[in-house]
Amino acid sequence: MAHELERVNAEDDPRRCRESTRTGQCWNVANEGSDRCLACSKTDLVEADRRSYLLTDPRFQSRLAELAEADEIKCLRNEVAIARILIEERLNKIDSDQDLYTATGAINSLLLTVEKLVSRSHILEQNLGQLYHRSTVLQLMQAVVEVIDDEVRPLPGGVEVIDRITRRIYASALAARNEEHARGVKLLKDDI
Repeated sequence: MAHELERVNAEDDPRRCRESTRTGQCWNVANEGSDRCLACSKTDLVEADRRSYLLTDPRFQSRLAELAEADEIKCLRNEVAIARILIEERLNKIDSDQDLYTATGAINSLLLTVEKLVSRSHILEQNLGQLYHRSTVLQLMQAVVEVIDDEVRPLPGGVEVIDRITRRIYASALAARNEEHARGVKLLKDDI
């Protein structure tokens, strides 16, 4: 679905965008239900998805939506998703060993691009405070266990319940860590 801006022909056209530009009032037709055009309102070009990219191919639109929602993609979601789409598209075009040999350089370059994007996204989130450091997570877990201990220990059978809760929390933390290892998540220095 292409988004072309329609222009008005008359200065007093009621559909005319109300935004001021360097050269005067904008000559584009305003968005329906708005007093500004698409360019002046600076809204996303894909209304339904509100994504950063205008993808006209439905294959790319649906695949972008799938990849952008993956948990391991934290930031720069669309960029990582598009790089992964390009890898898939390139791999899907390989029909022979010769095609594979020819595509190796391009695929390698795209894989390096994904790695860099994911790494940069992780760094951005750490810098923006969107990721907790390992020590913070451990302190939080310790605080949760202490609250449970304070509340449950005085109850009949409380010590056994606390032991079960602690074992379950530990097992969940271990499973999450093993999942990160399996996905190839790089560890922070204090995780090693």
